[in-house]
Amino acid sequence: MSRPLRVLLVEDNPDDQELVERELRRGGFEVHCHRVQSAEELRAALEPGAWDVILSDYCLPGFDAPSALGIVRDSGLDIPFIVVSGSVGEFEGVEVMKAGARDYFPKTLLTRLPVAVAREVDEARLRHERARAERDRALLARAGEVLAGSLDLQETMDQVARLPVPELADWCAVYYSEDGRHLKVVALAHEDPERVELGFETDRLFPLSPDAPSGPARVFRTGEPQLLTDVPAARLEALARSPEHLRRMLALGLHSVIHVPLVGRMGTLGVVTLGTTGSRPRFHPKDMPVAQELVRRAALTLENARLFRESQEAIRLRDEFLAVAAHELRTPLTTLGLQLSTLVQRARREASADMVERLDKGVRQVRRLGTLVEMLLDVSRLSTGELPLSLEGMDLGELVAEVLERFEAESQAMGCALRLEVARGLVGQWDRMRVEQVVSGMLSNALKFGARQPVEVRVVREGAVARVVVEDRGIGIPEEQLERIFERFGRAVSSRSYGGLGLGLYLARRAAEAHGGRVWAEQRPGGGARFILELPLRARNHAVEEPA
Repeated sequence: MSRPLRVLLVEDNPDDQELVERELRRGGFEVHCHRVQSAEELRAALEPGAWDVILSDYCLPGFDAPSALGIVRDSGLDIPFIVVSGSVGEFEGVEVMKAGARDYFPKTLLTRLPVAVAREVDEARLRHERARAERDRALLARAGEVLAGSLDLQETMDQVARLPVPELADWCAVYYSEDGRHLKVVALAHEDPERVELGFETDRLFPLSPDAPSGPARVFRTGEPQLLTDVPAARLEALARSPEHLRRMLALGLHSVIHVPLVGRMGTLGVVTLGTTGSRPRFHPKDMPVAQELVRRAALTLENARLFRESQEAIRLRDEFLAVAAHELRTPLTTLGLQLSTLVQRARREASADMVERLDKGVRQVRRLGTLVEMLLDVSRLSTGELPLSLEGMDLGELVAEVLERFEAESQAMGCALRLEVARGLVGQWDRMRVEQVVSGMLSNALKFGARQPVEVRVVREGAVARVVVEDRGIGIPEEQLERIFERFGRAVSSRSYGGLGLGLYLARRAAEAHGGRVWAEQRPGGGARFILELPLRARNHAVEEPA
């Protein structure tokens, strides 16, 4: 079976061309030969990937083998160069070998030509394969680093487009579908910014038809990649919708194309198109595996980015709902609380002890609902960026004592005695409502998990800060959950067993940070948990912002 061979022949004698071709065919080659006779013709013929070997006469009119070697070297192409000449001697042969020729011999020994050509073509092929493998490894390694850096959908698509340029392709376009049918160019990469703008503008003016019989639309529908090793002008003419469309497509300068579907876990997200122009060899089937692996990794990253965007949108909608619901609930709860308070006063005047007790329970439940509503409002405020403070001078010990007094009935009902130890003179500038909120959250948590054991509260000074320490002897908190319980909707136990929204400690931490302080939890020696609120004694006018 004959072996295809593409020969670029630097020769001015047609008879010598016939001689060379005949000898190569005898050696088992199916020869495609193109003859050039000048430096200009040689430069014009040096297209990437077009030739397997260059055979050159030593001396042509106004041109010679060393000059031809210089032109090939300047082109940057790795093509074996062999000198075949009737006038080449040992001196000339040594000179051309120094200049970069792979071999030389006189035309009287043309029987050596097939063996020399086969050897050099095989060595060049191995060099190219090693270079391609190294390029592919480096590209995929860089893809792993780059794609792991962002969860923003548009930024990720831009990175996907930039990754293969210029190592693998001259062009890269990312087509994405929002509706599962139509494709739109969402990212483009080329070393020339003007061509990038041309590509975007062409897509805007001539969007892809979802029923197109070939190209990205077909690949999106079928999920099968497509390799076009050659993109002739006749193909573009058949696809063009107008002369202007054809002009724009020709201006992109595409010589060969690879289309690969972006396939995620739930289906095809879009298509990545790679293209070459005249600056590199046309795509080969050996380029498909690295293109597919690159797009596979890109698809996983894009799907993660898309899911992240959807989750962020869901969170935004949830926070929006919480804010609206809290505002809507606040008014009827306030009205209900006032009505119940009026009924309590009336029941007391009428000396109806049973009615007073029942109404008091109702008032407490309304207050509890009001607290939950205020917590939801605080969460919505934090979602928009700020938790405002209204600072005033106060004694921290007195404030904590007032909070404990409000929790007296609840502590008796839960069988947890409250014990308070207060250092005097801890006066500072704080937001009364927010500090009460933090202390209430700590106390509520201690009573809930206190296992009917005493809860100890201490208010102490530690240098330039004041501390409120709340200790219980309950079920305790696992080490790995000590931070999680301060997250929004975070909890260390099942909500079915203990209830609650998982917002109290989250808001406590954010309120403490708004004052320039902090709040944390730790395991209590001997069992149970210890919560510590730390506040600066010097005022700090500060509003907290929700981290991104």
